[in-house]
Amino acid sequence: MRAARPAGALALLLIAAWAPCKGRAAAASPVAASGVAGAPAGFFPPLVRPPLDPPLVLTGGYGEYRGGHFHAGLDLGTGERVGKPVFAPLAGWIERVRASGAGYGRSIYLHAEDGRLLQFGHLDAFDEPLASYVAAVQESSGRYEQDLWPAVGRFRVAAGQRIAWSGESGAGGPHLHFEVRRGDVAYNPMRAGLEVPDPSPPSLVTLTLEPLDDASFVEGAAAPYTLRLGARPDTLTVEGRVRAVVGARDGTWHGVDRMVPWSVGLAFGDVRVECRFDSLSWATDMPEVDYVYDSGRVTGGKGLVLWAPAGFRPRVLLAEGPGDGDAGTLRVAAGDPPRALRLAARDLGGGEVERTVVLRPPPAGSVGPDTTRVGPATARPAAGSGVTFAALPGHFLRATCVAPAGGSREVWFEMRGGDAGRFRATLSGGAWSAVMPLREYGREHRLSVSGRSAGRSWSRSWKFTPQPVSAAGGSVVLPGAGFSWTLPAGGAFEPAAVWTWEDDGGGAAELGRPLARVGIEPATMPLARAAEVTLDPGRRAPDEAGLYVSDDGGWDFLSTQRERGRLAGRSRQLGTFGALVDTLAPRVTPLAAPARGRRAPYSRWALSARIVERGSGIDASASSFIVDGRRVPTEWDAEARVLRWRPLRAPAAGTHRYVVIATDRAGNTRRRSGRFVLD
Repeated sequence: MRAARPAGALALLLIAAWAPCKGRAAAASPVAASGVAGAPAGFFPPLVRPPLDPPLVLTGGYGEYRGGHFHAGLDLGTGERVGKPVFAPLAGWIERVRASGAGYGRSIYLHAEDGRLLQFGHLDAFDEPLASYVAAVQESSGRYEQDLWPAVGRFRVAAGQRIAWSGESGAGGPHLHFEVRRGDVAYNPMRAGLEVPDPSPPSLVTLTLEPLDDASFVEGAAAPYTLRLGARPDTLTVEGRVRAVVGARDGTWHGVDRMVPWSVGLAFGDVRVECRFDSLSWATDMPEVDYVYDSGRVTGGKGLVLWAPAGFRPRVLLAEGPGDGDAGTLRVAAGDPPRALRLAARDLGGGEVERTVVLRPPPAGSVGPDTTRVGPATARPAAGSGVTFAALPGHFLRATCVAPAGGSREVWFEMRGGDAGRFRATLSGGAWSAVMPLREYGREHRLSVSGRSAGRSWSRSWKFTPQPVSAAGGSVVLPGAGFSWTLPAGGAFEPAAVWTWEDDGGGAAELGRPLARVGIEPATMPLARAAEVTLDPGRRAPDEAGLYVSDDGGWDFLSTQRERGRLAGRSRQLGTFGALVDTLAPRVTPLAAPARGRRAPYSRWALSARIVERGSGIDASASSFIVDGRRVPTEWDAEARVLRWRPLRAPAAGTHRYVVIATDRAGNTRRRSGRFVLD
């Protein structure tokens, strides 16, 4: 059940403010339409003090895109170094403490007396007495990974008390991650008591308009069209139904350019949509990140998709009208006058920016796709099957193909069997695209693309059998290939279709050459819940065979679990699934240990080994140091690719012997032994 939403955080946009003015005067501003002037009031009282000594520097914003979830807090800069003292902003007690080599790394959860839960992530070390408590559990178990819940009141802290030191454990470089929660809801810390200077206004960078059906085009093309926004209004020719993807930034960012403003909205006629980052539920909202952000289904540029289908609204998307209709569809019909699409972005420091783009229909006689364009003289080689697919709402499919011959023209997509039809392709960005309806399921479709170049004809064709998926879930089974893909109830954000293709990988017994391979399309379709995947690796598959899914960077490990002889795993990603074999053990290089341990103000002495693993990935639970015959709690730092033992205090002076054990998730193990001497 979705958590209750705070009244102030997610109140719908004021209808009176959004209401279009009568007559020609109407150009409602998305900023003014929100009903909030300047910085809004907070949900909770201010904190007694910030978690770091001021001045605070914001290096990561609330609501940013992260793989599989929204960024639920703020990142505070620590001058690109570890070891800054971290303080309790409110009085309370330590409710939870974690030690992990991934995610938040070393983290503290402080239950404040007023009910707020304050979370501190990526710490370098805990302060006493918490440090000794965690170390005792780790040492007694020999396990670094811990998730501990001390008894209520055991570790009470006062406001302003030092509780830890900042670091870079888990993910990312040196910084402090700070969250404010209540129950399962994480609030924007700048609306929940934390005051951070925000002198830089937000910016609106790009607008992408995506045609939504086979009768819609932007600048005469069926593919998404991206406009870089300037200070002056731009004009785009639009026909039919489109949705907007807005690229926006907040502040000055010197690292990965991903901070987004608190609010980004649009106004077009009677259409009003706003994406506002006030609060997010860890229990229900986090998978929506792949729907709110364009993480691959439009251009992949991580813009905000200011659109939602009938019956579904992401928590952060606010729109007028009932939820049984879609939100954010921009319609331009023949004969319409040019109209302004107004975009606005706001931050919590009171900064705001607006941009205007005029949308107009094509002139009479130019309706429909632009068929005058000719492909580039030198065609780019097409990757994979030569065609990519994107699922569109309302059971439409966009196919895109790079022509195999230079100077191509008169390109057509044709569907036979099932949804039959012929569709004129349009050229955009060096590739040819067409949008086609896809409503007949369970029947084989034959899709071909053809064109002419230098007086010669060329063509390509594919076969696929689409299967429907919806909020109720769905299954795709290929008995002959020993493959199944099952989406649970609630796994789809909107009704769509999926289909498979098969490829015999040739039976090679090394990672990178699959024993079996099956693809699920469209690869860019976002999922709300993970699908269950099983794949038969074949009779020749050794025990080291595992289930993997491919992405742009190669193969990602899913599982070595077997069910009735098949490899089984879970994935929120579509694309290519393969049974691959990892027979190579990790490569281990011990690093020199410091000859002395220094405590000022806490010990950072560590015994480390660099690990190179190019297959299934390190199994942290099976990798460790054995020091003087005893297994010690060992952290696997995946970003640094280092195994590390960092005790609370350095070992006694003298000579110590160790064995480092590195095991990958396919079960391959390598051991290296050595010694170190402390003065």
